Amino acid sequence: MDDGAPMFTMVKSKTVGDAPQELSEKSQGLLETLTMLCSFYSAEDLASFLFTPMFSELARQDEVWLGFEIGLYVDHTKTLELFPSHVELLLVDNASTGVFSESIHRCVDEQDVVQQLENWYSVVHSADARFE
Repeated sequence: MDDGAPMFTMVKSKTVGDAPQELSEKSQGLLETLTMLCSFYSAEDLASFLFTPMFSELARQDEVWLGFEIGLYVDHTKTLELFPSHVELLLVDNASTGVFSESIHRCVDEQDVVQQLENWYSVVHSADARFE
């Protein structure tokens, strides 16, 4: 983005399963942080975070237990849902913008997340969308 503003936001949106038996203090702290709106300057920045050991320890368990909302920083009405598990990150486009086949994409590596976020951003972002 030209103005130096972040591209994406992410926030914990729901609990969809049972929490792991014992969350470390570090994971508890990250979970508390993610209940507030976090911003990321690029698709690479967000994807890199999603593949950190810290995020993996918290959210990438055997079974999905957390859901997150990823949005455009400049237009919070444009969102994706993210459901992390041990084997993949599931991106769900509830607005059915046509970016993902059947509005779902299963990401298994960081570069795929970058590519999918950039594709989605290019479809849903409009410089004047907030003023329409």
